[in-house]
Amino acid sequence: MGLIHITMKTRLFPLLAALFLAAAQPLRAVNDTVPPALSGEIGEVQVTGSRTAKVASDRLRVITTLSRSDIRALPAQNLQELLDYLPGIDIRTRGANGVQADISMRGGTFDQTIVMLNGINITETQTGHFNFDIPVDLSAVDRIEVLQGTSMSIFGLSAFAGAINIITGENGDCTTEAAISGGDHGLLSARLGTNQNLGPWRLTASASYNGSSGYMHNTDYSYGNLFLQAQYADEKAGHFNLQLGGQLKDYGANSFYSLAYPDQFESTKTLLASLSWDRRIGSFVLSASAYARIHQDRYELYRDFVGAPASYTSHNHHITTTAGINFKGAWYSAVGKTSVGIELRDEHILSNVLGSPLASPRHVPFQPDSVLFTKAKNRLNVNYFAEQSFSFGRFSASLGFAGNYNTMFRHNYAYGANLSYAFAPGGNISASVNRALRLPTFLDLYYESPVQIANPDLLPEKSLTAELSLRYSLRGLRASLSAYYRVGHDIIDWVKRPDETQWHSMNHSRVDAMGGEASLGYSYGYWLKDISATYSFCHMDKDAGAYISKYALDYLRHKFVLSLSHGIWRGFGASWTLSYQQRAGSYTDRDGLLCTYSPVWLLDGRVYWQGSRCTLYVEASNITDARYYDYGGILQPGIWAKGGIEVSI
Repeated sequence: MGLIHITMKTRLFPLLAALFLAAAQPLRAVNDTVPPALSGEIGEVQVTGSRTAKVASDRLRVITTLSRSDIRALPAQNLQELLDYLPGIDIRTRGANGVQADISMRGGTFDQTIVMLNGINITETQTGHFNFDIPVDLSAVDRIEVLQGTSMSIFGLSAFAGAINIITGENGDCTTEAAISGGDHGLLSARLGTNQNLGPWRLTASASYNGSSGYMHNTDYSYGNLFLQAQYADEKAGHFNLQLGGQLKDYGANSFYSLAYPDQFESTKTLLASLSWDRRIGSFVLSASAYARIHQDRYELYRDFVGAPASYTSHNHHITTTAGINFKGAWYSAVGKTSVGIELRDEHILSNVLGSPLASPRHVPFQPDSVLFTKAKNRLNVNYFAEQSFSFGRFSASLGFAGNYNTMFRHNYAYGANLSYAFAPGGNISASVNRALRLPTFLDLYYESPVQIANPDLLPEKSLTAELSLRYSLRGLRASLSAYYRVGHDIIDWVKRPDETQWHSMNHSRVDAMGGEASLGYSYGYWLKDISATYSFCHMDKDAGAYISKYALDYLRHKFVLSLSHGIWRGFGASWTLSYQQRAGSYTDRDGLLCTYSPVWLLDGRVYWQGSRCTLYVEASNITDARYYDYGGILQPGIWAKGGIEVSI
């Protein structure tokens, strides 16, 4: 461990390329059967564990999938807006247009969801608030897979409530695209992207910018993304996938973390890189990966020190670096699939707030010499799993085990059992029981401010979830129904009493969640591309007593989404989404009054014209100008109109 720690702190971070001596296969799905859904393609698909060949579908892992055509048709400008249309997902935004948002699934917190880019786990270890600091423009995304619940074959046990896999580089066309858009509140967005096939090589590159003057005081923002992906495929050598990305983001954070401070500000820098490899040899599939993610955050309680008291002498500075290497193998036989894997994942933070005191303070990059890191923390994870899948006629089953050794929290484990029966072509019923675990983030353990006090003695979260689901699709018609019950122990939350000014992190002894999702949809040709309705319900069984919960008991209880995509005339089309949300929990407003969340109806729409090489569109979010809150007291934008043009060469 000592050698790894020294390397991570002194040499490995500046020299990211040194990590990529091993390679990996991203966890990417091969779609054997893709029923059409919203906008013609959103649906539930059976996935296999290999990208290199189409093997028998695994009916036990149902993933909600957004295709490239869905992404382009829906009235969404970023990943957060897109995912908010899916059942069982709660996207709670602070800033607009992808500035910052928290994702939770089935009543879980925003730290309980894994985020992956082409199968590489890029989940932020400082705090889940930064999980969507991803340097990829939505236009470069070819597919998004959403897994509700856990899976043994996903490295790390923090897929507590679910996982999201963002997939790029699948578009086989050779194209170059440019786009520009604008809208209310000084919105300006521009991007340039290209996909090229050069023999065995496939190159994907994109650059984008997005900025706005803000929809109210101190909500201005700007961010830029750069992304490069290079893939090489050879029959003997296998498939290689290199991805590099960077993001710069600055935004006014009006009351983001406390209503008492409306002039907060945040600046982040993100750099990620990975190299992966996979190859199929007969009935064996081998894969490996190496990756690193660096995230630097500067948080200002008083923007540019304006109005700051004499006691406020420094902003908060953090750099988190996550690096890992993993290997996986699968063997396909007449019985089913046998999978094993192991991963080393190192998580390190430098900070002037989080961690243990440094013997020698270190300079903060891009800051004056007087700004120093005074604290740090490092922890090493060893993740491993084994899983056996079976297939007998119409029945499928799997048994799996996963373990984690962490230098701070020692040994922890998870397990899962799944059973499925295909009662008809396009229809199956499945049941599962899975245990999951999540380790506290560095912010959970160490953060202290005028409004928050962390607890360094927090325990890992644990859960046991039982689920039953039914799915059916036939000739454009599809339906699904699922129900779950999750027993959670030591659930981490930030709480306070109504008369307190500081939030405290703590473990709830037990928090149970029960609920389900239902969906019904139909697709038919050009005039009715798709119509669908989804409903999700969640109930959390925990009495917070006199405490106000900031995250764990502040969840989306009811969510209904009605979506329609249709043609109009000669290349003209439109898509509409009507949603209803009712949130549980309470909050203290700016006047110190205890309030409950009010239900809200939201209407979004897009009208477009699509030619052979050009697309024009206008769209609007929150068309009815509803007044609502995702987080108590942080007002969300009203109606916001946008328009743009996209040109393909």
